[in-house]
Amino acid sequence: MNKKTVLFLSILMLFSCISKQEKDEPEDTTIAPSYIVGIGKVLPQGGIVELAAPASGIVKKINVNPGNDISRGDLILTLYNGDEELSIKEADLRIQTQEIAVESAKIILDQERIAHADHKRKLEDTKELLGVGATTGENVRTMQSEFDQKAELLKKLENDYRLQQSQLSELRNQRALRVNDLEKTQFRSPIDGTLLDISPLEGEAVSMHQQYGRLSPDKPLVVMVEIDELFADKLEMGQACQINLHGDSEVSATGKISRISPDLKKKSLFSDSGTDLEDRRVREIEVSLDEINKTLFIESKVECRVQIN
Repeated sequence: MNKKTVLFLSILMLFSCISKQEKDEPEDTTIAPSYIVGIGKVLPQGGIVELAAPASGIVKKINVNPGNDISRGDLILTLYNGDEELSIKEADLRIQTQEIAVESAKIILDQERIAHADHKRKLEDTKELLGVGATTGENVRTMQSEFDQKAELLKKLENDYRLQQSQLSELRNQRALRVNDLEKTQFRSPIDGTLLDISPLEGEAVSMHQQYGRLSPDKPLVVMVEIDELFADKLEMGQACQINLHGDSEVSATGKISRISPDLKKKSLFSDSGTDLEDRRVREIEVSLDEINKTLFIESKVECRVQIN
């Protein structure tokens, strides 16, 4: 076998090995996803308001029912408030009595002011008479003494009048506190919205700061969505989203990401149980809805498809 033949065979074997190596190496068939899916819940913008009782007591009357639209200041329920009403009536009587005392003190003070002014005029006249020798110094000293005594009496009556006014103001403040206590037994809506539920029944007791109902604010609906931490860096403001009811392939609404949480959270926001925890973390987003194709109920569980490419 000559040198040319050996060289040819060597080159042929080299190309054969390279071709076999290329066939053995797997091809990279990874395809970047065009969207990611998260589980979400339909909520009013800002979330649901949990109503807390401003006072303790027994429910006397419930004025609205779940599902009713209510305005800010509307009465939701009333507690038994006989003690508060009685204390207000008592405060009214005490105020009326004190108002009479103030008026009497003012009349006495006005009379004394007139008398004081008259004594002052007489004292000045006596001093002028002393200057021309028409009276004695003893008369002047007597008039001065009487004038000084009247001045002290006037100061006392002025202090008495201010004291009566102060007591009247205190009674009015006490009445305002009683009225405030009465108003606390009347649970009113803090905002416009829809009452979702109310927990106590008539005759049942409620404690101060106890949650007694939930209210959906009169605001646009949004979707709060949890995206797995694996795709947390793929989220951007304004990304288009499609919303589907859970288990339904038809698009219920479309929207855009309007808020992205800066941190990762435990995957428990939409769990039905506080013990339903997983070892994965999620990034929370809020989706503002542009178009709603189907009726979406508050707290409906939905799927959100976020377009990332």
